[in-house]
Amino acid sequence: MFSRPATAAGGGRRAAELVRGGGTVFNLGGGQHHGRPDQASGFCYFNEPALTIGVLLEKGCRRVFYLDLDAHHGDGVQDAFHDEARVFTLSVHEAGRWPMDRRNVDPLATGGVGDRAGGMARNLPVPSGLNDDELEALSEGIILPLIEQFDPDAIFVQCGVDALADDPQSRLQLSNTALWRTVAQIKNLAPRLIASGGGGYNPFSVARGWAGIWAVLADFEVPDRLPEDAERLLRDIKWQHRLASNPPERWFTTLADPAHHGPIRDEIRSLIKTVSSL
Repeated sequence: MFSRPATAAGGGRRAAELVRGGGTVFNLGGGQHHGRPDQASGFCYFNEPALTIGVLLEKGCRRVFYLDLDAHHGDGVQDAFHDEARVFTLSVHEAGRWPMDRRNVDPLATGGVGDRAGGMARNLPVPSGLNDDELEALSEGIILPLIEQFDPDAIFVQCGVDALADDPQSRLQLSNTALWRTVAQIKNLAPRLIASGGGGYNPFSVARGWAGIWAVLADFEVPDRLPEDAERLLRDIKWQHRLASNPPERWFTTLADPAHHGPIRDEIRSLIKTVSSL
């Protein structure tokens, strides 16, 4: 509980140093976004994104945009920069899911539409069942316009994969290709980009999801079928969970999930309209 997030925080510091003159870094083990200065929260003994963004500011970044794609609200990062005009935080997360509000203002969860911190935060609490087309609508309607408006010289994207349909910790229904597409859309919007891992509780979707993030960042082509060594590695994973009792073959043989298309529901359209007006 200490050494892993400490290593992640060190990786974030190194990432900030590496992109000082521009570039892209994937700190795979990072993304612990719940930690607080005075206490651990969730699995987050330290808050790697907050520490990394702090280093970016120390290295001279004027404006940093933080995008959180984890199924859980990036509450620790939002609160860390509550009154910092140089940092804009945007979190896309499942409505009503943990973390609970530490101040007991909202008995359901943090990250409501009206939770704007010091004004430099926006939140997109999405309903269960979020599909690929709805994430695309959120990206086109909110994420991309906010980034372009803020004009950052660095972007930090937290790529938690617990929002995927194969993950047991949320009720969202995204494919990993939906996350890859969002990362691809933002990767050239600032001269510096740091990506991190984050939540993820299905080892098969974690490995495949983050391998695809790496492919997007490094401009690698995703193969239709994994090579034998990669397939063998995945088949050797032991996961004691009901989802692993009859796993789909694609968990072992491919990186890309089938797309999860669906209607753009009224809740999503209303969310876009509301947040756009803030």
